[in-house]
Amino acid sequence: MAAHIYAASPGGPRGTGGLGAAERAEPENGIWCCYTHGKAIDSDDGRFYSVTQLKAWKRLHEARKAADVNGEALHHIGLVESISVNSAPVSSLEGRKFDLGMRNMITGPNASGKSVLTRLIASVAYPDHVAEMSRHRDVDMAVRWFDPQTHEVTTRGRGGEVIHVLDGFPVPYVARPYKTILLERVRTGAIGNIVGIAQVFDLSVSAMKATLSALAGQSRLIRNVRYGGTQVYWTLEVNDRVFESTDCARLPGGLQAVILVELAGFHARHHARVEPTFLLLDEFMDFYHPEAQIGTLERLHEAAEHAQVGIVTHSPSIVKAASPDWSVTVLEHRSYNRLDAPVDFEIATATGPHAGRIGAE
Repeated sequence: MAAHIYAASPGGPRGTGGLGAAERAEPENGIWCCYTHGKAIDSDDGRFYSVTQLKAWKRLHEARKAADVNGEALHHIGLVESISVNSAPVSSLEGRKFDLGMRNMITGPNASGKSVLTRLIASVAYPDHVAEMSRHRDVDMAVRWFDPQTHEVTTRGRGGEVIHVLDGFPVPYVARPYKTILLERVRTGAIGNIVGIAQVFDLSVSAMKATLSALAGQSRLIRNVRYGGTQVYWTLEVNDRVFESTDCARLPGGLQAVILVELAGFHARHHARVEPTFLLLDEFMDFYHPEAQIGTLERLHEAAEHAQVGIVTHSPSIVKAASPDWSVTVLEHRSYNRLDAPVDFEIATATGPHAGRIGAE
């Protein structure tokens, strides 16, 4: 049966989301499911199934069906559904559950916990994030995902030690829960060395070279990739201008970041065919020119396909440009007003009149 994501009429489950009657009747606002789940979706005023979850399930189902039509198998397609935070280094996260969809945007002022939340999402696969945070403050959290079986892991961090309980059983670590790709700010010249790029994406050098070769054949931005030993030389086309890199350290920071975003989207799309994959970008696009921010957001949305994406940003341009496919979480700064104030894990990035401007000389 067909169920509505936003309610068919005002006052219905999950509200109207500001959509008109005609928009709520469009196929984009519907999800096909069995009779049992169709009834469950709207039970209790829709409190147990959020708009974010329903949109994510719909997108995953459409990706699976599209793969079937093309003769591809997506046996391990999945989704990180939610993260619940009981204690953390930032008070704005404590006692909260965050539903996660296919496209997520996290925004708020400095010290509001944006970067901390991003690392908590990534910490199931990389528990060192929790270990580091717990040296300053206790961490208690739970993450729920499916692959397509539903799993939940609770994680506790105390004094640098991390304990996991997976589906009710203590485990030393969570084996291959879901792939996370976390991009922070650009390290100058990192894209000019194949070893450095491989380390950023946790791949072998040979796998990274194969990925770059495939990307150059499909990207609208990256036209060619050449090698000189471990050095990487790029041919890019941006805004009808061609850039030949002979020294990647001299490429504008914005161009270096765009290359990594393009590569991250391609890598996430490929990996999502094997297991649930979450691409996280921590204030990575904030210092592009506003037009470049919007263009990169659109390319990333398309390139990542059925991989999950999370963008941390304080840029009004990015938030405003987000389509209805993006779920926006706004965090607020709260002060502990105690002597043991939390450590600020936010990333400080230098700004300037041309910082990150694509094509800046």
